[in-house]
Amino acid sequence: MNDIYQTHDHILVFRTNINRKKHVRTISPLLNGCDTIKKWNVDLSDIDNVLRIEATHSDCAPVIELVKQAGYACEELTD
Repeated sequence: MNDIYQTHDHILVFRTNINRKKHVRTISPLLNGCDTIKKWNVDLSDIDNVLRIEATHSDCAPVIELVKQAGYACEELTD
């Protein structure tokens, strides 16, 4: 099978202190403006305020730095 046309997305999951819709609106332009982020959401009902990202790469460091620059805590959640 030729997989030259397939893309491999990576799911990145983070614990944050983004706990209000206002905070989500604040980070929206930053995350939407990142070329490597395809989709993202924040689960405000989760105790860890989980930020879930579908990205074109598996490197968490740029996302963590971006969220921290916006003034929020962010750390990778692992299995």
